[in-house]
Amino acid sequence: MYWRVRKISPEQLMKNYGIYAVCVVSVFFNLIMMTKMAPSKALNQEQKINFDSFARQVTRHITDGSFLTYESSMVALEFSKDKSELGPDVIRLLQQQEVIQPNIEATKAVARQLKDTKSVSTIAIDDVHLEDPNGEGFVPVEVSGRVVKHSAEGVLGPDNFRFRYLIGTRNDEPVVVRMEDISGQPLPSGLSQ
Repeated sequence: MYWRVRKISPEQLMKNYGIYAVCVVSVFFNLIMMTKMAPSKALNQEQKINFDSFARQVTRHITDGSFLTYESSMVALEFSKDKSELGPDVIRLLQQQEVIQPNIEATKAVARQLKDTKSVSTIAIDDVHLEDPNGEGFVPVEVSGRVVKHSAEGVLGPDNFRFRYLIGTRNDEPVVVRMEDISGQPLPSGLSQ
């Protein structure tokens, strides 16, 4: 018996072993893609600082009772066209609760009333708790603190508040898409008041 050397053409090689070559290349590229996958949806330090600052700012605007800044706070919350800090659902909710006014004229009337009584407010934010984005891509943020209102009629407060926001983005700017006032609920363990 003798061994016969056969010449194998590239076409025969592809017919016989092509599927194995494709599988090896596919596994190789999948390994590369797995090592270069996008990081988890966790917030980086810069994003945490931005969302923290935004949540504090919105909270100050919502609880503002000072005749010096009330009107500008309400404009930032509601009347700044594409740059309002609140989404339409949150604006409707706060209008129903009479926290913000339905139009700019009513806002100016409240500002005049605050000026007549020389009302000012002191807002202390005790804690801002951020979580990583949820399944919808919104960042849950909980803000707690106190507000004291001084006027010619006397001192009101301190009143404790605790708000839970879901913050998204609109035109690369943060916006509160949902809000819940949970001031009467107990704090979960791990959060201070």
